Formats: sequence, structure tokens, C-alpha cells
Amino acid sequence: MSQNEALPSNIQACHALIETQDELLKSLARDLEQARFEIEQLKRYVYGRRSERHAPDDSQLSFLEEEPDSAQETDDTAEVIHEEVAYTRRKRSKADRFPAGLLRQVQTIDVPETERNCPCCGDEMPVIDTDIRERLEYVPAKLVVHEIHYPKRACGKCKQVVTIAPPPTPEQDGASLTAGSRYGFGVTAQIILGKYADHLPLYRLEDIFARAGVVIPRSSQVGLLDAAADSVRPLVLLMISRLLQSGVIGMDDTPVRLQDPSLPGAMRTARFWLARGREHAPYNVFFFHESRHRDGPSKFLGDYRGYVTVDAYGVNDGVYLPKKNADAEDCILASCCNAHARRKFEAAKGNDPLRAARALSFYRRLYDIEDACRDLSDADRLSRRQAESVPLLAEFKSWLDVQNDDPRVLPKSAIKVAVRYALRQWKPLILFTTEGSLPIDNNDTERDLRRLTIGRKNWMFVGSSAAGEVASTMYTLVASASRHNLDIWAYLNDVLRRLVGGETDLESLLPDRWAASHPSSIRTR
Repeated sequence: MSQNEALPSNIQACHALIETQDELLKSLARDLEQARFEIEQLKRYVYGRRSERHAPDDSQLSFLEEEPDSAQETDDTAEVIHEEVAYTRRKRSKADRFPAGLLRQVQTIDVPETERNCPCCGDEMPVIDTDIRERLEYVPAKLVVHEIHYPKRACGKCKQVVTIAPPPTPEQDGASLTAGSRYGFGVTAQIILGKYADHLPLYRLEDIFARAGVVIPRSSQVGLLDAAADSVRPLVLLMISRLLQSGVIGMDDTPVRLQDPSLPGAMRTARFWLARGREHAPYNVFFFHESRHRDGPSKFLGDYRGYVTVDAYGVNDGVYLPKKNADAEDCILASCCNAHARRKFEAAKGNDPLRAARALSFYRRLYDIEDACRDLSDADRLSRRQAESVPLLAEFKSWLDVQNDDPRVLPKSAIKVAVRYALRQWKPLILFTTEGSLPIDNNDTERDLRRLTIGRKNWMFVGSSAAGEVASTMYTLVASASRHNLDIWAYLNDVLRRLVGGETDLESLLPDRWAASHPSSIRTR
């Protein structure tokens, strides 16, 4: 109210004015709290640590933990300060040596000839041991041209008969995807590796090949990728079949920009989805969809019956597709990701540190249980979850209900949002306690999908729907090989050669099977 406006003259008008001002102050307080929350989240995003690993701080309450003895701590510190540390050179173990399969150039530096004879008896001293010092060197990539010569023979007398060498068999010539191609399987494997593992756009690969001595145009690279996708598609379909026969699948998606001829100069949003299998189907299968509607996941899952680990969006709109009878055994059951729920409370630490710390302490204890039963069988893991996690979750649920009904927790505050999120998704959040094979979260799927999101910053957009299909096929092959720590180039090169050569044993080309038969191509680190 401005100074020129008259104040109310009766008590009822004064009460009305006070109520109006009170509502305005409450509204401004809520806006200020929301602004402070958003600024804090922005600062944490820009300057803070991204890891979700537990990091103790002042706002994290240490429940049920005893405080350390300060006197004992002081004595230990003083002892450490006055302790003399003796530094010794660490002896290099065999595990620290470079892999034996690397090309080696051996140089021997022997004892000078004048010092090889024994000063006592005069005989030449034999070699009893050799010290080896390794030094890794880098040699730029080389392109090799394989020439196949076809001699022609003709009679020099009658000059009537000419004989030409027969075309080479696939074993002799099998070095390219298509007949008459100038580029071999090794080149194709390197293009796939560069674009879908190292996230390099094709114009950068063109420059890399040019530095090695040959310019491979982007149009030629696109043709090789299309041909490779057609060749490996039966293998990818086998991975999908195995995945859909398993009992647990993790799913997540990420947006990409898609060029659309109907929108000149503009882009629209499409999606790459990742379906990650577990022990019985250890493959990372990508598929491309031009929107985030449920028809993408539903088309991929088809008649799948089992558990799907997703985030809340997947439960409500994208992946959770049960039959009308929710009690039927043959429907898809969604297990919600607890890491998503935990992040809500992590984000609320600035808004309400005490309540957020209390919720995070529950999650810390839950994850301690999961760490302890990581290497157990599904049955033993389920038994331990039933004995330890279920009572803890019941206590957590009671605490959430109390906070949800507490009038001191503002409806639009960050802690209220976290509490409501957990309560709305409570049943799918605790589903992991009913099945030992279910993970507590979907972090493995998110981690594997993050490789694509990192590469997205380089290639920026997808040129067409067909390019998205090729990319999903290649990402499936590369990500599945990487999951098994394979030498991706060696795997791609062998798979392409054998498929083009008519290989029918697709089982042997699955990444886990191929790794078992090619131990030398498994990375040790």
C-alpha cells in the first residue's frame, strides 16, 4: 500500500488487510524458498560433485553410531605426526607388465666383452639371469593395401588360347562387405569403433584416415555402415530373442535430435532406448523410436512376461504394460529404481537438511545390505532382503507417512516432493524385496546408456530414421562387446568376416560366447 492511500478506518477492514498481507508474505516466502532451492541445485550441478556415492557432511546425521573418543583420536594423530615414514621402491609385479600379445622389439645390452671373463679362473661367465625393462611406444596407425594379382596366360605360338585365373574363393578374398568393395573388414570395423565407441563424427574419421594416407569420403563410410548393419542384424535379433526370454530387463531412454524433411531448418525429438539384460542374457540392446510414447517400448517388449526395472516415468507411461487383470502371472511387472527416489532426498538437503539426512540414512542402510549380499545366489539374497530390508522399509514407510501428514512440511517444498514421489511409487520401489534377481535400482542401465549421451555431444543429431536404426544396431554390438571387456575392433572384425562368409552358428558370435573362445581378446583392465 502506498503512502498516499488511506489506511482502513474500521476493525474489519484492518483484519482483511492483515490477512491479505499475510497471504502475500507466505507466497513470497514460498517463492524465495523455491528460488534458493533452484540456485543451490544449479550451483551443485556446475560446481558440485556428481557421484552418488555416500559422502559424509555436516547435514548427514550419523544415526545409531557412536561418537569417537576425542582423546584417543588426539593421541593417534600425535603418534602419526611424529612417526618417521620409510619410503621403499615398490617391486613391479607381473600384473604390471604390458600384455604379452603386444608386438615387441627386443634390444639386448650385454656386458662388455672385456668384462665377460671371470677374473679368478679366466673362463667366460654364462648368463644366469636377465633384467628386463619395458617401455611402451606408440606407432601411428597404418593402412595396408592388399593386392590380388590375376595372371593371364596365352599361347605364344598359335595365339588363340587365353587362360585367366579363376576368381578367388571367399577364404582367399573375403576381406570386404560387398563384392568389389575397395575397403576391407578392418576398415569397416574401425569406422564402427570410431563412430559408436569413440563417438567421432564421420568427418573427423575422414580426417583421421587422411592422416594415415587415404581419404575415405563420408559417403563411402555411410555405405559401409549400412552394409555392416544389414550383415549383423541376424546376430542382433538373436540377442533380442535371448533378452526377451530372460526374467529381468532394465530399461531407460535418452532424447536425441532428429532431422525431419517436413521441418526445414528445424529438429524434432526422438529417443534411443536401452534394454539391458542380466546374467542370463548379458547383452545391451538398443532400439530407436521417433517419440517417447508407449508404442515404442510396447512394440519392443511384445509378449514379454517378467520384470522390467525402470524409473517412475516408465512405470506410469512408458514400460509398465500389465494386462487388465493385475493379478495375472503373465503380465509385465515394473520394479521402480530406488536411486531415483534417493536423488529427490539428496536434492532436498538444502531445503530441509534434517529430514533429508534421515531419509538418506535409510537408503544408506538399504544399500549396505545390498553390498553385503552382492555375491550371494538369488535365493540367499532374497532371504537376506526379507530378513533385513523389509523391516527397514516398513520403518521408512512409517516415517514417510508422518512427514506427508506434517503440516510444517510445505506442499511445494523439495522435501515434500521427495516424500510424495516415494509414497506414490512405493509398491514398485519395494518390489525388489520379493524377487532375489531384481536389482535395487537401475544404475547399471543408466551407466551403460550414459556412453551414448556422452557421444551425443559430438555428433549432435540423427540424420534420419534409417540412420537411427543403423545406429541402434551398431550400439547394440559395440556396447555388448564392451560389457564383456572385449577388444571391440577384434570382435567386430571377426564377426563381420564370418557373417559375410556365410557363418550359420550365430551362438558362437554372441559376445559372451565369443569371449570364452577368444581369451586373448579380453582386456585385462
